[in-house]
Order: sequence, then structure tokens, then C-alpha cells
Amino acid sequence: MTKEQRLNDIALAVYADSGLMTPSYIYDERAILGTLDLLSGLRKAAACHILYSVKAVSVAGLLETIAPHVDGFSTSSLFESRLARETLGGRGSVHMVSPGIRPDEMLKIAEQCDYLSFNSLPQWERNRPAVRDRMRCGLRVNPGLSFVEDDRYNPCRPWSKLGVSLEVLHDRHKQSPASLQGISGFHFHNNCESREFAELDWTVTKICDALGDYLPEMSWINLGGGYFLENEAHIRMLAAIVNRLHDQYGLTIFFEPGKAIVNRAGFLVASVLDLFESDGKTIAILDTSINHLPEIFEYQYRPVVMQATESGAYEYRLAGSSCLSGDLLGDYRFDTRLAVGSRILIENIGAYMLVKANMFNGINLPSVYLLDRDRKLRLLKRFDYSHYRDRL
Repeated sequence: MTKEQRLNDIALAVYADSGLMTPSYIYDERAILGTLDLLSGLRKAAACHILYSVKAVSVAGLLETIAPHVDGFSTSSLFESRLARETLGGRGSVHMVSPGIRPDEMLKIAEQCDYLSFNSLPQWERNRPAVRDRMRCGLRVNPGLSFVEDDRYNPCRPWSKLGVSLEVLHDRHKQSPASLQGISGFHFHNNCESREFAELDWTVTKICDALGDYLPEMSWINLGGGYFLENEAHIRMLAAIVNRLHDQYGLTIFFEPGKAIVNRAGFLVASVLDLFESDGKTIAILDTSINHLPEIFEYQYRPVVMQATESGAYEYRLAGSSCLSGDLLGDYRFDTRLAVGSRILIENIGAYMLVKANMFNGINLPSVYLLDRDRKLRLLKRFDYSHYRDRL
């Protein structure tokens, strides 16, 4: 199915359901399962265990859809770990890494997780006596290779808070190997939204060069995420990296995509509430808000509106319904006029939107639907006043 066919398929389902309330997040089950099918090819082609990164989107109904197709979940907190364990039951493993672990949560984390990668050597040393026999413990390493230009999202930025540098870890292993007893693996994550698997290969090579005398003592390595998986070529490149690590060191290898699995599958449907002229522009107020799409404001990028065209005869400034003057999606052209009640579909918002969304101004959060394989919309979550009242 081409992109145009898939988007038309989504639009038909949205417009055909007269009972659909807006705004709503819609997750396309077919798109999620399509990426998971690609990943199943990786599991066959290489000794790789696939984890879904819960932080991308953590709706229980979606986790239940994903769980049978992965080897476990990766998490960043106690709450995520608890949700992961509740969803997986005994079917898979839970892997956690976090730069900040509360002392009063450490043993609770050990109850939920199978693997825990410590973010620093002091974090490991403080918690080692309590947890080393309860989980497989590892260290997050910082390979010092930057591929992300914006330092806000660059794990290897100068003075990074994320992971132990290769130099520090190499020196510790040489000088005090006993202090690392109980460490059985490494985790790294140094990229974001990349399609260049050569960057992963360079990273793995640098880690092997720096820690080659230490890796034979390890039993596993987690390659993190930050890469899109869109075709068989991506799978072949990733499989080659995995097989090289496995053949050279006998390691169990984990890979933890999040956005790669859910982002293309996610849409936001909103309705036009009002239309008026302002200094020569037609403003279309939507029943959603930039607070429902926080990464658009955070990254300052232009969201893709499904119905918009480059040469449409009618131009509108799409704006959210909060009191924030900058609550704007941008200027878009359409082939047909918008009217109050017209529905707008925003693409590629499946990751990091819902999990960061908020109820600023008391504006309700969008409902969450799954567009299932039979092209029927199934309600997963609806919010109401009680969620707003009880949140604060």
C-alpha cells in the first residue's frame, strides 16, 4: 500500500465514523504491525532481541497490541516498569535505565525489572549491595559520538548527564576490576530519528575498540534506539551489526525502538470550531491545542496536515484553542473551503505527543482510538473532568 493509499484509508475510516469525538489520537494497528513484522525479520536474520521503548507512548491498549510481537519492554522509571510488567506478565523481560533513581524506589524497581543499566559508576556503587543478585545489572556507556545537531536532544553533548564515558570505564576496569563485579552488560543510546545505520556501526566499532578487553566478560549489550526502521535494507544493515557483535563476543543483543514502531501509526483528528479574518489571514480555530502536540512546539517544526496541498486555493492559519498566542500549527492551503465542523488530520504524531500532552487552560485531552485491522475504530481511552481535577 502506497503512502497515499494508506492515508486515504485512514481518512475514510475517520470520516465514516460519525460517532468519533474530536480531538482524538488515532493509532493505526496495521502500521504498527507492519513495523513489527519487519522487526520479526531481524529476529530471524540475527540473534537480536527486540524491546519496545515504553516512553514513546504508553497507552495500555497499545502495549497489549505490541507485547506479543516483541521480547520485552524498555523503561525509564518505576511507573513505566510497573506498567510494562503488568502488561507483559511472564511473557518477556523489562529493561530499565534512568539517570535518576530514588533510593526508596530501588527495591520496587528490582521487583518489576529483569535488567537495570546504571547511568553512572556512583549510582551503581550505591545500589550494588541491594540489587546485584535481584536483576541483571549493566552500565550505560557514553560512546562520545554525536550525530544529533541540537544539543537539547544529543545524548553525547559536552558534559552529558547520560552514561559513563568509555575512557572512565576503561580506566576503572584496568585499575579496579573488583568494583565492577556484578556488571554483566552495557547499554548505549546516542542517536535520534536516524536512518543512517552506518552511524550505529561506527558507534559499535568505537565501543569495541575502547572496551575490547572488557567485552568478553559481558553477556549482553543493548544497542538502544534512535533509528527508524522502514524497509528490508535497514533490517539487513542492523542484522549485520548484530551478527558481528554476537559472533565476535558471544553477546546477547537487545535493540529498543520506540518512535520507529509507533510514530507513523499515529494521527490527531481535530475539528474546526471557528473561522474569522485577522489582518488579511483567515484563522481556523481547532478544538485541539499545541499542548496536545508538545513536540511540535518543543522542536518548532511544521506538522503535516493530511488534507493540505501546496497549491490549494484556500489558505488558513490553523490555531489551537488555548489562550497562548503562539498556539499555532501554521499556514496551510486546501483545495476546498474549511467550515465550522471540518475535520483536520495531522500525521506522524504517534510518539512523544500523548505522553507529554497536558490540560493547560483546562482543555480536555484527546480521546485515544485504535484503528484495528478490520478498519474499525476502537476506543482505548477517554478523558474527562475528573482527570483534570484529580491531576492537581
